[in-house]
Amino acid sequence: MTSVSSTSVSSSEPAAGSAKRQVWFPDTSALVTLAVHLPLQRAVVATLSAHWLVLVKAVVAELEGLATTSDTTATWAGTALGQLDWLGKPVPLNDPASTELAVRVQEEIAAGRPLKHEMEHFGEAAIISLASRAQIVRPLMLCDDYDARVAAKNRDVEPFSVHKLMHLMIKQGKLTATEAAAFADALHQAGRAQDYTAEELASGRLVRVGQP
Repeated sequence: MTSVSSTSVSSSEPAAGSAKRQVWFPDTSALVTLAVHLPLQRAVVATLSAHWLVLVKAVVAELEGLATTSDTTATWAGTALGQLDWLGKPVPLNDPASTELAVRVQEEIAAGRPLKHEMEHFGEAAIISLASRAQIVRPLMLCDDYDARVAAKNRDVEPFSVHKLMHLMIKQGKLTATEAAAFADALHQAGRAQDYTAEELASGRLVRVGQP
């Protein structure tokens, strides 16, 4: 596991001809999804730990806020808080402009819906604010919130749902389609996502995926 500071993410342009290194930003919704099924969480950790990782401090705060609610995901949020060691030290938003953008993105994701707690969607928004300024790296956001993925894509941050990541893991030979289907079934049984077949996960032909 390699964690990255906010300074590293937004520093100067890379040398000519150099490829941008991937940096993964797991968001609140994805970490909640991973908390549902420990074998899936372990498989994702094994895959992503080879890459640079950024845990944004606002994601931790959002998990803490969610864990205090009566929402059905509160227990999973509490579990997720105990599974953060692989992501390294949380990175804060370190300037007023980043915070201001994050607030705007939070409002965009909420789309007029009342917040369940004051930090709802702010973890995703903070990731988008930080990652959208990346220059020497290629930011990837692991996110199971559809509206947040749209907001990320609109700001040149490539989003992956957990199911799309499973498809990538199949392509890379790190997971079989049968294993992925079993993981997807566990998420479906928990009410975290609709069900997907091994064929759908292997092909990547997935309809709208994810929950807040």
